[in-house]
Amino acid sequence: MTAAALVFSLCLVQSVPSQPSVKIVTTTSDEMFPASWRKDPVNAGAQELEKSEVSRSIAIVSRALALYPNDFLEKELKTVYVCKSIKFYGLSYGGTNSLDAVYLTNQGSEQGYTDKYIFGSFHHEFSSVLLRNHPDQLDARQWSKSNPVGFRYGDGGTEALRSGKASTEYEATLAKRGFLTEYSQASLEEDFNMIVEGMFSGDPVFWQFCGRFPKLAKKQQLAAEFYRKLVPGFTSTFFRSRPRFPK
Repeated sequence: MTAAALVFSLCLVQSVPSQPSVKIVTTTSDEMFPASWRKDPVNAGAQELEKSEVSRSIAIVSRALALYPNDFLEKELKTVYVCKSIKFYGLSYGGTNSLDAVYLTNQGSEQGYTDKYIFGSFHHEFSSVLLRNHPDQLDARQWSKSNPVGFRYGDGGTEALRSGKASTEYEATLAKRGFLTEYSQASLEEDFNMIVEGMFSGDPVFWQFCGRFPKLAKKQQLAAEFYRKLVPGFTSTFFRSRPRFPK
C-alpha cells in the first residue's frame, strides 16, 4: 500500500462514526433476567420477538441510543432487550429495567407498538436506570412541591398495573394537578419516567401541556436539569427542539 493510499484508508476509518457499545438483543434466554427475578414471586418470563419485527426494533432503538454520547452509554447501559412480551408477578409489562439493562416489548404497530411507542418506551425505562445511578441529581424535594398538598404516590408500577390504574394517556385534568398521566401517580419514579418520555419524543401535546400547566412545567424543568447535569448537551433548547417522532 502506498503512503497516499494509507492516508486515504485512515481517513475513511476516522470518518465512520463510532457505534454505541450497547448490545441490542432480540432473542430470549433465562440469563437475560437477573437471577433474583427468575424466582418467586417475580417469576420473570419473556416471549421472543417475531422475526418480522427484528429490523424495525433495532432501527428504533439505535435511533434512541444515538442521542446519547457513546462514552456516557458505556458507563450507564450494557444491553437493550426487545421481546414480544415480558411478564413479572403474573402481569404483562410494556417494559422494565435492571441495573444496566432495558427491556422493551413490541407486538407490531397494528397492535399499538408503533415506532413512537417503542422509542418513547426506551427513554422511559432508561430514565429509571439513570435515576437509580444518579439519585442526587434530581431535586426530589422541589419535584414533590409540584404535587397537590397532601398527595401521596401509589405503591409503584406493579401495583398500578394490578389495580388497573396504569393508563399512559395524557389527561388535562391530571396535568392541572401536576401529573401527565394516571400512571404518573404510581410513584415519583414513574412520574419522572413519563416526563422524560415526553421530552425525548417531541410530542407537541406534551409541550402544550407544559405551557398550560405550571406544575407540570416545573417538573419538566427539573427533569431537564437532571439530564443536563449528566450530559451538558442536554439543554432545554435540545429538548424543545426535538422533532416529533412519527407515529
